[in-house]
Amino acid sequence: MLVLVAGATGNLGQKLIQSLHDRGHQVRALARNPSKLDATLQAKLESFVPFKNYYDIEALERGCHGVDAVVCAYNGVPELHLDGQLLLLRAAERAGIKRYVAATWNCDWRDMALGMHESYDPILCFHQQAKLSSTIKPLYIFCGAFAEVFFSSPGHGDFSPANHGVWDPETKTMDIWGSEDQAWQLTTERDAAEFTAEIVGRDDAPQGGYWSVCSGEYSLKDIATVYEKVRGRKVCKQHQGSVEELRATALEARKKGSKQNYFEYIGYFYQLYTYDGTWTLKALDNEKLGVEVTSLERFLQENPSL
Repeated sequence: MLVLVAGATGNLGQKLIQSLHDRGHQVRALARNPSKLDATLQAKLESFVPFKNYYDIEALERGCHGVDAVVCAYNGVPELHLDGQLLLLRAAERAGIKRYVAATWNCDWRDMALGMHESYDPILCFHQQAKLSSTIKPLYIFCGAFAEVFFSSPGHGDFSPANHGVWDPETKTMDIWGSEDQAWQLTTERDAAEFTAEIVGRDDAPQGGYWSVCSGEYSLKDIATVYEKVRGRKVCKQHQGSVEELRATALEARKKGSKQNYFEYIGYFYQLYTYDGTWTLKALDNEKLGVEVTSLERFLQENPSL
């Protein structure tokens, strides 16, 4: 197949190029700046279509022309997840494409309502609009949290306590609400790309649907133990309160905050919905895909700066 990766120069997009190429697919890239790809990845591309912005319709048309599948790897800003994805979806419709992977790779939002988690609202709106009006049935991939984001790997997001997350990359401490035995579902970006490449190439991909996958499930106690084993240093755990206290803190922070700057408080809700089970992945589809997942120990060994 010829697969278009939209947002190909991002962290996940670059890994998608590699995973798709490894499976024998031709890969076309759509992004702003080809110089963000090293020579090795550029050599794996059928072509690179530059676009000025997400509403560059001419570039979207050129990107979708003649391809068999689209994988949207736009990053998580609202304008891209809703406006940008809808424009890309319409270009894919006009090109007669039937395989479309939506920019999800997150927790399971299917039972969530608008307003529960601001960063997921654009995804919910895209999902509903596609269902109501598109000839394409998108594929949605749930994978929990990216391991790179959880550990605040530079350039991959910041889920540190400074942003109401868990892991402090400087002091190697954890902020814990509720029980440290609560499981967190983590997926490496490389594994997410591998799962995606398998899913989009399946015979049933044009039927769309939902896939739940992850690299592993670890309690915060497990994460601390593995980290101490790999790094040989102690992880300090700082207990912040109960889950209900976290809920009250999150709601109060939202009340005082601004919807247009929800990153000031949204970290609380990422934690809350993990601890209370709102978006926990239930039955995993890993076995259907045959992807060899990356253990937490291996991930830390491969990322010595964390």
